[in-house]
Amino acid sequence: MYTKDKSNRITLRLNDDQFQFVTSQADALDVSPSDFLRMVINLSMVSSQKLEQKLDEKVKKGVSGRENDTTVLNN
Repeated sequence: MYTKDKSNRITLRLNDDQFQFVTSQADALDVSPSDFLRMVINLSMVSSQKLEQKLDEKVKKGVSGRENDTTVLNN
């Protein structure tokens, strides 16, 4: 097993539905359950980074929220 870049270990408990989901998805992708969970984590990390970049761009443009947040009452 290749573990050169994997120096951290995590153990988690899953209920039956969660375990069935992980194993069935891993089987469908022909990967181990650990590899599938790494894929899910990596996808979440990329999505989070993209969201953070979008929020940073909005801050730089001066966008502070929804359009209605800056409207004047009774206009």
